[in-house]
Amino acid sequence: MNNESQKIEIAKKFEQLYEPLLALWSPDEQYASEDERYLSIFENLLVGVYGDCYGINAEFNEDGELITEATEYEVDVAQLENYADETEKFTFEIAADLSWGTQYIQGQS
Repeated sequence: MNNESQKIEIAKKFEQLYEPLLALWSPDEQYASEDERYLSIFENLLVGVYGDCYGINAEFNEDGELITEATEYEVDVAQLENYADETEKFTFEIAADLSWGTQYIQGQS
């Protein structure tokens, strides 16, 4: 990943959308700063703490080896109180070229 400010922006948007559930998913830890807390939330997004995370636009060769790392991601956010086993999609993009910033961050169901 590239830029910490992008990661923090994504984590803040995720927190806005899923604040009630975030407290259940995240341990009650002390962080050196709010930025560190948001960076932890972002890393948890990528490793699947909040739901399966997929790199939408990653490219692989025929042997399954990574050619191009993903810049667009989708997280299937698990809904703890949803009995229909449905998930909501939280999508975000990390800009490879920092001159144009994060193109989009959105949450959707």
